[in-house]
Amino acid sequence: MIELKTRLLGRGTIASHIHGAPRIVRFLSVGGVASLLQLLFLYLIVQLTGMSKLLANVPAFEISTQFNFTLSYFITWYDRTPKKPTVRYVIERLLGFNGMAAATFIINWSVYAVMLFFVHYLIAGALGIIAATTTNFVVSSRLIFRLREGVSRGPARSTLGRWPF
Repeated sequence: MIELKTRLLGRGTIASHIHGAPRIVRFLSVGGVASLLQLLFLYLIVQLTGMSKLLANVPAFEISTQFNFTLSYFITWYDRTPKKPTVRYVIERLLGFNGMAAATFIINWSVYAVMLFFVHYLIAGALGIIAATTTNFVVSSRLIFRLREGVSRGPARSTLGRWPF
């Protein structure tokens, strides 16, 4: 049993394995979970309330955005956060993330609205999510969770050699 635990966890903890994965893998994993959550809520809102498919995408997107922020903070961009963040720091990141989400929602919703004419509404929702993903990553990497000397857990490199990962 101890040998199995050692093989699964190696030297570190599960968290060290998660944080050791390439950032793009963490980003896509977190985004994938948030996207599935958005599609689940889109389905539930349409089925349970009878709300129009176009309008139902708004609350589904907002719910998944808050979930996405939480996972992004603790998984995707963990090394760019302080060890002891202040409430102000977290609120500033949350507001920035939601501002960015508002911009990417315009992309998401535009693609969704157009694609509703051609494909099933859940496929249209998935296409909208894909369209907004690149913007989300670049804005998160360069603005919201940018490296900050003396603040980030990880080293603040001056080179763009591995950017944006």
